[in-house]
Amino acid sequence: MTSVASADPAKTQRRLRDLFGRRIEWLSSGGAPLPVAIAREYQAAGLPLYEGYGLTETSPVITFNRKGANKPGTVGQALPGVEVAIAADGEVLTRGPHVMKGYWNNPQATAESLKDGWFYTGDLGKLDADGYLSITGRKKEILVLSNGKKVVPNHLEGLLLSEACIDQAMVYGEGRNFLTALIVPHWGNLRQALKTQGLNVDHESEVTLARHPAVSSLLRQRIDVAFKDVSSSEQIKKFMILPTPFTVGGEELTVSLKLRRKVIQAKYAALLEAAYQEAGGQEGCGE
Repeated sequence: MTSVASADPAKTQRRLRDLFGRRIEWLSSGGAPLPVAIAREYQAAGLPLYEGYGLTETSPVITFNRKGANKPGTVGQALPGVEVAIAADGEVLTRGPHVMKGYWNNPQATAESLKDGWFYTGDLGKLDADGYLSITGRKKEILVLSNGKKVVPNHLEGLLLSEACIDQAMVYGEGRNFLTALIVPHWGNLRQALKTQGLNVDHESEVTLARHPAVSSLLRQRIDVAFKDVSSSEQIKKFMILPTPFTVGGEELTVSLKLRRKVIQAKYAALLEAAYQEAGGQEGCGE
């Protein structure tokens, strides 16, 4: 449903209802972040899409949205008997009968993950006043800029992916003085958006469009809107447009479609380096 945000709402809602049938009352989502725009589109079609969160080590559900208690953009409240807390560094902790006893024949990993009855998930998050949990990223993937500012790339990538003209994105900037991003557009939505501006590029290839100034300008405008509420250190100063998507076959994605950051950074090292050199950034591109 990558193009759902740009489709005709009434038509999309009818298609969703026809696809799932009239007997479905609600759907669940897990395993990857659920874009708020997608959740709202399903809700408008009369198909509430409830997002939850958990790990294999936690049996596997920790929190879940549900009928009468649903906040899109969060992964819901803790299940009955489950405790959730946020550590000083932002890591999500959980405690209760759902937590594993330990890793098989791996006491070191067990000791690192289980402390004083709490399981350390490795995920970063926050709890609101009503106990709804939001996942903001993975602790091990935090980027530290040259000024010491810490940035959660997953959160920023989620903002990028909320834009209908962007299909894939990876934020980069470890040890740098500003952030950059590799952007794979949703070419169908982007072409349609350019048509509304009076520019028909249907005959142009993705390789050509990746270098087209109108494409860069449109994406710059959309990114600025998506990032209007983030701090200056979290802004994407420069971005590079890729004509082809990240794939499992190309080893840029895991089989669960998560970014393999080091592989992507190595593959596009020259492109990333050029962006910093053009802006007078620091030397070196590796992490």
